[in-house]
Amino acid sequence: MSATTKYPVTLTERLELGAGESRFAGTLEDFAELLEICEYQIEFKENEIIVMSIASDRHEQIVANLLRELGILFKGNADYKRYASNRHVFIKEVPCAYSPDASIVYGRPEIIEYAPGKTANLNPWLVTEVISKSSRGTDLGDKLPDYKTIPSLRYILYFEQDKPLLTLHYRAEGQTRWFSEDFDGLEQTFSIDGKTILMKDVYENVLD
Repeated sequence: MSATTKYPVTLTERLELGAGESRFAGTLEDFAELLEICEYQIEFKENEIIVMSIASDRHEQIVANLLRELGILFKGNADYKRYASNRHVFIKEVPCAYSPDASIVYGRPEIIEYAPGKTANLNPWLVTEVISKSSRGTDLGDKLPDYKTIPSLRYILYFEQDKPLLTLHYRAEGQTRWFSEDFDGLEQTFSIDGKTILMKDVYENVLD
């Protein structure tokens, strides 16, 4: 049976499922086919196609602010390639294909091609997720442990949508042990590769 008959494809069909996440049984081939025609964001893990939660205004503002700050941080440095959520990260060992809210590849991207013209990155250096009530289970239960298995990854940023809170997971290059640190004040700063970002700049116009 083709993906067009097995799964909701249009945004109208997606909205009928409700705001939260939904999952459907499906192969990687089904996922690749859906990417060609789907009007909304999807992910894949272990023979399940994940219909993602509908992003809130707060979610999108945090992502936009963070992408701006990362752009400022690494402006002029071609080694840091920045991506928004339309660029998937693929983890072969699981297998899974996630679409982090923001990601960076340091150096040359390594890619996998699902289907002609449909590719994902294999070697992210940084990934970010903005956590909401509807996405918390997947973000923390599935994505976080899976992200930590990626050899190239050095930074995982988890921002809370409804309050100023960042949990920063990090490790030194070539190391396997992860550390984490929380930042919960708008006047606090956190560091990415020795460069600082102010929390209030990420949450600008979000919590007013």
